[in-house]
Amino acid sequence: MAWQDGLGTAQLAIATEPGSPVHVLAGPGTGKTLALMRRVARLLEQGIDPRAILAVSFTRTAARDLREQLQKLGSPGANQVTATTLHSFCFAALLIDAVFQATNRRPRPLLSFEIDQLAHDLKKQFGGKRKVDRLTEAYEAAWARLQHEVAGAPRDPIDVAFEAALLDWLGYHRAMLIGELVPLTLRFIQANPDVNVLPPFQVVLVDEFQDLNKADQALVDALSRTANLTVIGDDNQSIYRFRHANPEGIRVFAATHPGTISHAIEECWRCPPNIVSMSNSLIAHDPSARQAALQAQGQRPPATVYVVQHRSLEDEADALAAFIDRYLTENPDLPPGQVLVLSTRRIFGNAIRDQLIRRHRNAMSFFWEDALKSDAAAEGFCLLTLLVDLNDRAAYRAWLGLSVDDGNRAGYARVRAHAMEHDLEPLAVCERLSDAQLEIPYTTKVIERHRLLKERLTDLAGLQGRPLVDALWPEGNPETPTIRLAAATVAVGHEDAESLRNELVSVITQPELPDSSGDVIRVMSLHKSKGLTADLVVVAGCVSGALPTVDKGLPEAEQDAFMKEQRRLFYVAITRAKTTMVLSSVTRLPLGVALRSNIPPAGIFARNGERYARLVASPFIDELGPAAPPTIDGGEWRARLNI
Repeated sequence: MAWQDGLGTAQLAIATEPGSPVHVLAGPGTGKTLALMRRVARLLEQGIDPRAILAVSFTRTAARDLREQLQKLGSPGANQVTATTLHSFCFAALLIDAVFQATNRRPRPLLSFEIDQLAHDLKKQFGGKRKVDRLTEAYEAAWARLQHEVAGAPRDPIDVAFEAALLDWLGYHRAMLIGELVPLTLRFIQANPDVNVLPPFQVVLVDEFQDLNKADQALVDALSRTANLTVIGDDNQSIYRFRHANPEGIRVFAATHPGTISHAIEECWRCPPNIVSMSNSLIAHDPSARQAALQAQGQRPPATVYVVQHRSLEDEADALAAFIDRYLTENPDLPPGQVLVLSTRRIFGNAIRDQLIRRHRNAMSFFWEDALKSDAAAEGFCLLTLLVDLNDRAAYRAWLGLSVDDGNRAGYARVRAHAMEHDLEPLAVCERLSDAQLEIPYTTKVIERHRLLKERLTDLAGLQGRPLVDALWPEGNPETPTIRLAAATVAVGHEDAESLRNELVSVITQPELPDSSGDVIRVMSLHKSKGLTADLVVVAGCVSGALPTVDKGLPEAEQDAFMKEQRRLFYVAITRAKTTMVLSSVTRLPLGVALRSNIPPAGIFARNGERYARLVASPFIDELGPAAPPTIDGGEWRARLNI
């Protein structure tokens, strides 16, 4: 295939642009990644060494897509181009140049439940767990919370104190945050400009630039200081504000990079005209958003779109599963991977998955971020880690704090202080406490957790593969289905505890989703749908409180910013669809389920002795404009379609 074949006018202009830096604003489904890859093909044809080309994106799924696109090019050397995420790139660079050793850091990533214990240990000093979480996010963005701030060392006294305390905790527990890979690399090269940590590249291409925070952007600038740079993305798809990625990053790129050549792609190749119209109407409700409307391809038929409201979670799951089942039956040549179920909360998505499985459909939930959310799931992972290394301090700290109020913060602080004073492992201190060889006040709960650990490890001794998984996460426990499924799948090729643990870390922290040609119906969060495409897209749980989710305790300006980002998130979701789309909501949930799922009710009512949360449809549905169909009752919808 010639690199210019099949390109539209805008894509061709981007592929052939000789200058640098190149800045491209492109909406969903406009072929922006195609333009990026054809630019690579042209450069390879002109004789650029493929090993001198770096293509980066924010997620592993997007990076995988870049690699697949490169393989399809057929250009000589395309398989030698480096296509990766920034985090993976930094990890490799730091390992090769021994920066971890130079900075006295260990490349052992913390998992979510271990970070929770870190927050417990620091919360008294820094005003509570939520403030610790926010300070941690700012640290991972190299303290550049806003686009105009400079990524680097902290300046605010609270930030300075927090970074010192955080690094002390991480250093002692021989661990690191996955999110600090980029700022750690950035800080090292800023402090050591003559040390060649970063490989020299002639060409740097960045996809989904709007997903990068200021630290990521600063690293891109460092990588491309003497390289031809292309950045491409869409500010209207900026959905990672929690890590301080702001839509302004790509909006102001030309102003902050003199000599920039800017391009725009506006024609949507993916979505039918009515979905294009709905997405334009939605984003137009944000006056601060870029109002360059998507353009639909001419003569393309409209999508089939349904907006449905159901009485309960069970009604929604059963009706949507029935619709999907019938859709695949009527389209036998369509791979199940062309069905994408997006859910505002895992309770909605997992309920649909379960109903699909009952209909003998292969459906899988990819809410991996929740895999270790329950104490039972986290305890199993702690045991697996400690089977591999009994002196893994982060896992041991987590074990002592799980299932205990306040994470056993005070008791563990006393154990750690004694361990540091006498050059002992925390586990060794607890062993002495357990055997009454040592007394430390107020450590009773710590000792109880230590004794339980010894019992559990004894029971697990010698187990491998599936028997080990069954012992760690027994079948039937409603708190552990996601991690059990992931572990059982991984155990097929990774039987010993160390191999199983290492692969599970990768699966949970950096999941790669199956592509649309597979035989799995994919169920996931709206965030994870970024970059994906499907023939049928179902968005479940479109209720106010879940979409948008806004913390009323935040200042008004912060609430407004979150509202705008949630609108962009819905924009991302609806622009995944190629042919058919269903937007679904429910009118009630059991009150406890709603509160545990962080869905504030519009009202509360009782029925048959049970309390329920009254829910209303997301206000974003009303912003879809005249191209959206009217909402239909779930029962009437099923009757009309005979499902």
